[in-house]
Amino acid sequence: MSFSPFPNQGPFLEHIGPILLQDGSDASSTELVLALQTEDRHANHRGTVQGGVLSTFADFALGRAIEADAEDGKDRATVSLTVDYLKPAMPGDFIESRTRVDRIGSTLSFADCSLVVGDREIVRARAVWVVAG
Repeated sequence: MSFSPFPNQGPFLEHIGPILLQDGSDASSTELVLALQTEDRHANHRGTVQGGVLSTFADFALGRAIEADAEDGKDRATVSLTVDYLKPAMPGDFIESRTRVDRIGSTLSFADCSLVVGDREIVRARAVWVVAG
């Protein structure tokens, strides 16, 4: 599998990323696969990847999956994000997101995300998004 930078990810994500998009993965795919190549700059004082980096990546992956599933061009924003840290990630890990959209409603959307390193799940997240405006 090959990956390339996700387009128009914004300055903050470019600062911690870039977030990568699996080539051939898009709104018509059964699953939008994103990735983050971690580096030493992502580490906390214990030498593992900072939880804030992981939650930011999960939030981004959830939002892009909801956006791709909705296919309506409406702006959405995070209302609630629950993150469970299952195992640590280390600098140098290539982390992939696996998202599942549960429901796209007229005002609220719901989705789940797993962040994995190889076959090891390190984060599980759930989000609620609202149609903005």
